[in-house]
Amino acid sequence: MAYVKAMKNKAGEVTSHRVRWRLGGARTGEWQAERFDGDEAGAEAAETLCEAVNENGQQWPPGWIKGEGYIDPTAGVEESYIFRNYAREVIKNKTGVEERYRQDCYRELEHYLVPTFGNCDVRSPEHFSKATVAAWVNKMAQTYVWRGSKRKLMSPKTLKNVHGLLSSILNEAMQAEPPLRERNPCKGIRLPRTDDEGALDDERTEDMEFMTPDEVAGLVSCFKRSEDQVLVRVAYGTGMRWGEITALAKQHARNPSAGVFELAVSRAWKRRPKTHPQPGAYLGTPKSKASRRVVDISAGLWQELLGHGLAGLAKDDLIFHNGHGEHLVYSTFYDRWVEAVTEAKERGLLPDHKYPTFHDLRHSHVAALLSDRHSLEYVKRRLGHESIKTTSDRYGHLTREAHEGALATIDRALGIESAAQAADAADEEHEARTPVADPGRSLYVAHVGTWLVGFWRPEHAEELAERWARERGSAVRVEKMSADWWVRSTGGHVGSDNGLKAVREELPTRAFVWSVGPALYDADGQECTPNPGVHEPAGRWVWEFEEDHTEEPSHSATAWRPGPAALTEARAWGLDLEAVQAAYAVARADAVRTCGFHPERGVGERQPVS
Repeated sequence: MAYVKAMKNKAGEVTSHRVRWRLGGARTGEWQAERFDGDEAGAEAAETLCEAVNENGQQWPPGWIKGEGYIDPTAGVEESYIFRNYAREVIKNKTGVEERYRQDCYRELEHYLVPTFGNCDVRSPEHFSKATVAAWVNKMAQTYVWRGSKRKLMSPKTLKNVHGLLSSILNEAMQAEPPLRERNPCKGIRLPRTDDEGALDDERTEDMEFMTPDEVAGLVSCFKRSEDQVLVRVAYGTGMRWGEITALAKQHARNPSAGVFELAVSRAWKRRPKTHPQPGAYLGTPKSKASRRVVDISAGLWQELLGHGLAGLAKDDLIFHNGHGEHLVYSTFYDRWVEAVTEAKERGLLPDHKYPTFHDLRHSHVAALLSDRHSLEYVKRRLGHESIKTTSDRYGHLTREAHEGALATIDRALGIESAAQAADAADEEHEARTPVADPGRSLYVAHVGTWLVGFWRPEHAEELAERWARERGSAVRVEKMSADWWVRSTGGHVGSDNGLKAVREELPTRAFVWSVGPALYDADGQECTPNPGVHEPAGRWVWEFEEDHTEEPSHSATAWRPGPAALTEARAWGLDLEAVQAAYAVARADAVRTCGFHPERGVGERQPVS
């Protein structure tokens, strides 16, 4: 309990009043203190704080700033620098974020930050100090929030998120012109561990729940609807997120060549907040740039999709839907998931201590791959992680050494008979893939058409060769060469890098690029395109070293072709189909306008077409 102590001098005179208590009320809590004047007014103020501390569970009361007391918003602080106003402006001006995230920030601000810091001056080192932020963190750790239908202590993960929001707001104050603060007191504050949420025995205690292949198979058997069974098996077989797998349409399921099957992740379901003019679910871009990817699947999973009715769908029809061809809302599926989990436990197919969610199929997918020695780099690309650090931090404890045969692993996990059994060759392949001891002297070169693509690690060169051969139908030769050979062959120069900067540390990135054209026009403006089919957009994955690789929505080009035919071509390409089609229309108009100026046209005929 907090108490007030009168501090006296040697003469017995009261010089001040001090409120003291242990933070949180625990015996091990840090001592806290606030000093007041020794007069009667000081004694009353001390009693006021003491009562407030006791009412707030031995925490600093909301709105109280050490050394200042309760903050009065009218006491000379400019309105724009009052924390609640400044924070709202910072959130409003955030760029590169979705509206739903912005609304989440507003909600956390009002619920967790404004009650304590709302009237503070964002510039004040007294209002925002390590002590005041630490007191707020401790208060939040003891705050009860609603999680579903239960009232529980705020989880360490939620506290970390809210603390991050406060830190980002104070960072903006530091970076203002001129700066409003010299330092961010959130830096260095120790937060509760995110792996210890103090859950009860009947609750899930881990961020991730890993299921074995047999447990997944048992869980699948407990779903009463065949479409749910296929959905769960494909989720486990691909590691896709819920928003990605339920956004798949027939056009995203591809069979580009014999024996090759893949699912293209190019969109995901998102949700606009209720305050948006068009609230609710919509199809948007995946979580990150790396999330735009192609996931290879086995022939067995492909057959299951065909059995699910894939072949009879129209191009834009959703593969997994609500039964009426519309968006499958997770809350609708969740009840069936819980029912299947409960039945699996009752039948002894799933241990009682496991509480898997749908997202745990993604984690279990990774566990199946890593347990059979596939590399973190492979898992990173398959899951669509932006950074290898994300993959390593989350799944590094599952890792063994890498080798090929990822699709065979998933087939075995799903109980599908694989057409090719490469177990014996795996160990030899793994040994061959071990990097050289001195990568600075040797490298691995993939001869891709007219390109030489160099890698320090052999698995990256072979991965490129395998994908290129599967997608483009032409073989790629991989050779182990010396660094000196690379410099000579690529025209490298002597310097700090000796021409080796172009040697890659990882697999090149790809982008799914739409292209249309070229349309051809003669010097008189007449179209003479031999194949009208080029006017239909076509999409394919383009590697970053290829000419058409781009990160832009659209590009267009109009050019004169050399030769006596004096032809002018128009084409367009880019990431956004609608933008590419619009750019193509512009390029064709430009071609008609400029074809009369073709330099190969006869002398005296170089007149623009009217």
